[in-house]
Amino acid sequence: MFNKVLVLSASAGAGHLRAAQAVEKAFLQMEAAREVRHVDILDYTNKLFQNFYSKTYIDMVNKAPEVLG
Repeated sequence: MFNKVLVLSASAGAGHLRAAQAVEKAFLQMEAAREVRHVDILDYTNKLFQNFYSKTYIDMVNKAPEVLG
């Protein structure tokens, strides 16, 4: 069992948020950690970067999905 688990995600697209929530839920349901915390790393950046990151990510998904795997 882990003492603490930190799940990081970026709120660009709903998939990242959903995946992070699923990981957090799994740790809690399996009682694999005493404390689980989910943090959106974009909350710790300024609005300009948040907008740039989100727009760039969405553009890549739509125009060059092969880049993301």
